[in-house]
Amino acid sequence: MRPVFRLAAAAMSALALPSCNFSMSVENMLSPPRLTVEQEQIYQALITAAGSSVSLRYPKSGTRLSAFTVEDLDGDGSDEAIVFYEAGRAAAEENPLRICLLDQQDGAWKSVSDYPAEGAEIDRVDVERLGTNARTNLIVSYSAVDGADHAAGVYHYENGALERSLSVPYTVMALRDLNQDGTPELFTASSGKAPSPATATVYELNESGRYVPSQLNLPESFTDVSRLLFGSLPAEDGSIGSAIYMDGSTGATTVQTAVLLYSGGALSLLYADRHDYLPNTERPAGCATMDIDDDGEMEIPIGTSFYGWTNPEVGSPLLMTSWYVCRSGRLMREYASYYSVQENYVFIMPEKWERRVTAVQENDEIVFYAFDTAANQNDGLPVLTEQLLRLAVVTDPIAADAMQSEGYMLLRRQGNQYYLGKRLSAGSRLALTESELFFAMKVL
Repeated sequence: MRPVFRLAAAAMSALALPSCNFSMSVENMLSPPRLTVEQEQIYQALITAAGSSVSLRYPKSGTRLSAFTVEDLDGDGSDEAIVFYEAGRAAAEENPLRICLLDQQDGAWKSVSDYPAEGAEIDRVDVERLGTNARTNLIVSYSAVDGADHAAGVYHYENGALERSLSVPYTVMALRDLNQDGTPELFTASSGKAPSPATATVYELNESGRYVPSQLNLPESFTDVSRLLFGSLPAEDGSIGSAIYMDGSTGATTVQTAVLLYSGGALSLLYADRHDYLPNTERPAGCATMDIDDDGEMEIPIGTSFYGWTNPEVGSPLLMTSWYVCRSGRLMREYASYYSVQENYVFIMPEKWERRVTAVQENDEIVFYAFDTAANQNDGLPVLTEQLLRLAVVTDPIAADAMQSEGYMLLRRQGNQYYLGKRLSAGSRLALTESELFFAMKVL
């Protein structure tokens, strides 16, 4: 934030502070959603079977956020219902979270069976076919009370009962069509726990109802799995496949990226860091793999000193982030950028700036300069020639308006943050056009 506006912003921030006497929590302000007519009928059938002292429980994420899952689970043309609830009569040694299966009999809902759940809380619920098997599966993801341990249960409705066909612990889980056959597979990854390494597994359900798992060990450096993404994978013959991108924790503050491929029923490691091959992907934990250019293919961020700094130990240079794609098992560099994890944006440097432009921090702004590519100062610092762009992020709308009157352009606004840029050196072959500047600014 520019110094001239700091006092006013501080005063406005002080006015926005909540009162210490305000004790109502978000939980107290929320109430369960109103039930539909069908849900009310199912709920009354649940009370008849389990007693009046029941409380509904809801998934925490996903597209199915209701306590009621109503689907045709057995393919007979009529719906069944799954209800998650807790009963007050549960014994101390029992898991209070339960699953009730209800079906329609003579036009009315009736409880068919009741089961203890496999976890304390419901993470998410999915209803999917898996692999080449035609049956409809109920996939329930559970977590422990502290959220540390997770498990997935896969069920199907058969012969009047809810049958569990698979139960697997996981750190991260996804349902994804990894082999592009039109139906999803179940993918899980689990953190390493000495002496066992971190692993990734694909479960494909075949026509006979048997799971065919394919598992591999993740790189030894992975102690945890922090991020899971799926992206397109261009092949040399022009076809587009699918890859699994995993950011794995390698220390308290660092991550690496591994790229996996599932093809022909086998999971393989397409890319992982090697000591004898550069670049390596180890970087600060906040720098996440993402689709930075929205083309469906994931890019992996790798940090180096900005161009022009021949002695990175002098002058505390900013970190330049290059973005790499994985092709044929190797990393290929696509973009250079400035990546601000704290202020949640990436500025992609245009190709014409390649090895000609560097960046420095001046007060609270990032300033891009052309530099002399043929000379350096005695201490290894670059010789700056012309100023090309200034980037600033402010949270004060008055400051944002004032800066626009000084020639800054408002590039993006997200929440209470204003992202501004000021183009300089008009007429220079390295100067940016307005469209180039807008395209280059990516707010995450």
